[in-house]
This record gives sequence, C-alpha cells and structure tokens, in this order.
Amino acid sequence: MFKYVATTGCTILTVGFGGTVQAQSITVNPQQAKPLVIAQGLQPLTGTNGRSRFSIGVSGNVGITGNTAMGESSFSINSRIGLTDSLSVRPSVGLTSDPNITVPLTIDFPTGADTDIEDSVTPYIGGGIVITTGDNGQVAPMATVGLDIPIADAFGASISVDAGFLDTTQVGASVGVSYSF
Repeated sequence: MFKYVATTGCTILTVGFGGTVQAQSITVNPQQAKPLVIAQGLQPLTGTNGRSRFSIGVSGNVGITGNTAMGESSFSINSRIGLTDSLSVRPSVGLTSDPNITVPLTIDFPTGADTDIEDSVTPYIGGGIVITTGDNGQVAPMATVGLDIPIADAFGASISVDAGFLDTTQVGASVGVSYSF
C-alpha cells in the first residue's frame, strides 16, 4: 500500500496493489501543524572531539631503509578517512620516480575535548598494505604508527613512521601538514 499526500490541500490518496484508490480528507489546524521535512541535508561527520573525520595533506618523508618511496626521501599526498572516532583509513601516495601507495587501517586514540587544542592530540597505530610501482611492483603488508596534532581550527600536523615488509624492509619517517574538512 502506498500513500501520497496531495499538494492541493489535505487529501491522502491510498493506492493499493490491486489498483484500488481511496481518498481521505483531513482537517489540519495550521497553528498545530509541524513542518514536513522531505529531505535532510548532510551533516559533516565529526568525532566526539569535535574535529572532522576527513583530512588531506602533504608530508615530507625521510627514508631510513629501503629503495622505494617509503624507504627513500620523498614527498607524499596523504589523507585520513575516519570510519569511527577510533578507526581510520589513512591512504597516501609517495611521490618518487616509482611511486608507492599505502592503505593502512589505524586504531586512533583521541585524547582531547572540543575546545582544548593542546589536549586533542591523536596517536594512532595500524597496519595495511603497501603497493609499489615500477619494474618490480609488489603488494606487501605494512605497519604504521603516528601522531595527529591540531594546529588551528581546520589545520593540523602529523608525524608518522611507516614500515613496508617487501623483499627488503622499507622504513620511513614523515612530517606533514593537513587540512580537515
């Protein structure tokens, strides 16, 4: 059974599956009527600490061991997609002649309140995959540990150490800035 509220007054048409149509008229006191919400706007997904769950940023990577974008000095474009207050996906692309892509899932440990910037630092730890490109492209497991540090309302800094477990272990440390939206 389907119901349709006609726009020409207060008539409710009920259409049955067999094609039968019934019309009902109702009287509404305009002072007691509540506004009808047809569609709701999307609200930004924010965590309980009041910060957005989404960010994009850039970082500089200092390679510690290895010969991929993770293990060499490089620049990265990174992001954070907060699935919950304590679970995020943090994809990034390391930019070198043979770029690599990392897709870790992290457990976040938010520490702060809505208004206290100093207390809203978020350490995280996690694992995922690293995809290397080039002649010897590989897909391998990776681990990450890091810290998100808010600087201003929508801007933050990040520090992380990533390890990719390829043929040889790749380790890099990065520092970056991000914009939350």
